[in-house]
Amino acid sequence: MFSRLDSSLKIFGALIILILACLATLPILSSSQANATLEALKEGAAKERSYSLMLTLLQDAETGQRGFLIGSDESFLAPYNAGVAGIPAALDHLQRHASSEAERTLVARIVELSRAKVSEMDQTIRLKKAGKTKAAMDMVASQRGKVIMDDLRTLLGRQQKALADHRNGLRDQLTATLRYNSALGIGASLASVVLIFATIYIVTRSLNEQAESARQSKSLAENNAQLAQQAAIRAERLAITADMLQALDSVKTPPELERVLPVFLRKLLPGTSGAVYLYRNSRDVLELKASWGLMEDAPPMVAPGECWALRLGKVHRASREHDLCCDHGATWHRDHESQTCVPMISQGDVIGILVIAGDRHDASRGDSAHVVSLAEQLSLAISNVSLRHTLRYQSTVDPLTGLYNRRFFDESLKRELARSQRSHSVCSVVMIDLDHFKRINDTYGHDGGDLVLQAASRVLLQRVRASDVACRYGGEELVLMLPDCGAEEAAKCAETIRLTLTDMVIQHQGATISGISASFGVAQWRGDGEQEADPLQAADRALYAAKKDGRNRVVIAGQPRQDESNAGTR
Repeated sequence: MFSRLDSSLKIFGALIILILACLATLPILSSSQANATLEALKEGAAKERSYSLMLTLLQDAETGQRGFLIGSDESFLAPYNAGVAGIPAALDHLQRHASSEAERTLVARIVELSRAKVSEMDQTIRLKKAGKTKAAMDMVASQRGKVIMDDLRTLLGRQQKALADHRNGLRDQLTATLRYNSALGIGASLASVVLIFATIYIVTRSLNEQAESARQSKSLAENNAQLAQQAAIRAERLAITADMLQALDSVKTPPELERVLPVFLRKLLPGTSGAVYLYRNSRDVLELKASWGLMEDAPPMVAPGECWALRLGKVHRASREHDLCCDHGATWHRDHESQTCVPMISQGDVIGILVIAGDRHDASRGDSAHVVSLAEQLSLAISNVSLRHTLRYQSTVDPLTGLYNRRFFDESLKRELARSQRSHSVCSVVMIDLDHFKRINDTYGHDGGDLVLQAASRVLLQRVRASDVACRYGGEELVLMLPDCGAEEAAKCAETIRLTLTDMVIQHQGATISGISASFGVAQWRGDGEQEADPLQAADRALYAAKKDGRNRVVIAGQPRQDESNAGTR
């Protein structure tokens, strides 16, 4: 039979077979290359987290060291011990995953500086424990530890920037690959259509069996069109997925997911409704984080026992007639034929579920692999968002009191003083020290002392403006920065806080904690430069004067102090 075909028909047949082979291999090559790039992106992200963890451990250790040297309370050594304990493993991880000679040299330098920093901190702590406080403080004042820490921050920051640049390059490479594959698929499809019609014309003219040849050509055309459509759909999905991952990489807080996810999920899952639920920190219930389509009235909370996907540990699809319908699926019964629930897993932990509701014919397209892959990518991206938010929160907020930490306050004070100098405005600083706090710890235990600190912190947050900055400066010392507020107004605010603390009563383990008081030192800074350069030191000296005069009072820096009788009646 083939011998009866002319040479032009044979050539066209060979071209069609070649195009079909290209169309068949194109999705595989595209997926392979995209997956390789995504794996490289994951590896780069893991390295970035390793370097970030190393910097966090060093900063925690340094914070614990300084807290112990200043407060003489060994409980401040908890972050130091935790940080020092985690540093060897972090360094070992960096050494084992260094991928180039330059990176191994950099990691070796980081190891050397980290050990030097740990040795310096250990030496100061041992001196402090031995009662040689002055020697320990002199060692800190020598700036050797600060120089080492600055070098470490520079090296770690440089490597993190290099990894970020590499990640951006991989992302651009992925986008370029997807565009190239899309163009190649469209071109091959057009060429296939042209060749098919030419083949039909030649077969019609050359063979007597025109009807059979036409049917065969039509069938071949349909198959080619379907392959081309599938290739175009895959390419479009990969492009949208890349854009979604790039957008999620820029998300700073979990609440932003509510705006970002529906935009891309509507495109990736057209004709469907759905919702994304994530576990709360307590792991007792899942909260609605994003929804689209008819799922916008989805329940705000879902218990783990209400979803069969979570109970079975796998993808679960249910129709209206299905016996195992999820209890949270009432919203889709009216408008959709089926609902699919996919567990979202990141690093072995279930972080939530992806709920998709659609019509029966939509669900039968064989897109389950696409949905599972989408859930995996969402899990990793959302997990990274939560991790970045947690690290950013931990780096600026004191976990016990909910106030900002000292580092955040120091940076905020520098910016506010610079702003005040430019605008010739005034800024006040209030230093606060809880009186006889050691007695509270000795009487009610550290749990009681923590309750007092938390209650005092709530009082501060309730009595200051939204523009003010409240910070736990160290131990039982708190500090306020009041922009555009003079010393007299700041003193009135401090007096209000002092009276509120005096009236405060706390119940703890059947005991009543009362009689809480605090001493306040107030200092102001004007942009005209006609005052002391450091308002924080001035407020600290005023605080010392308040404690020297009998505690439980407010003293303004640079003003004559009241006598004992007047101070006692304030």
